[in-house]
Amino acid sequence: MENEKSKILVRDILSQQTLFACEIAESEKAYQYAAQMEELGIEVEVISPTLAETLTASLGLSAEAREQYQKSLEEEMDSHEGSCCFEESSTSDKVH
Repeated sequence: MENEKSKILVRDILSQQTLFACEIAESEKAYQYAAQMEELGIEVEVISPTLAETLTASLGLSAEAREQYQKSLEEEMDSHEGSCCFEESSTSDKVH
């Protein structure tokens, strides 16, 4: 399962069974397979690894280090309400 985190998966929505897996560089194959399954009436989902998952996998981080990195990303995003570069105002003439 650990190796699947660096792959794109096509899973059956009902059973959560992986029907197809491929490398990130071959993402088009996953979407073509998903389209074929949907034509057959099988509801599927395409699951791609996040940027953080691919980065930590390529760096060879341990499971604990990956978890710490993910938590730090979540904390950083939670510490910003909205965008750092945009301030909502009631007047449209305010420029940043």
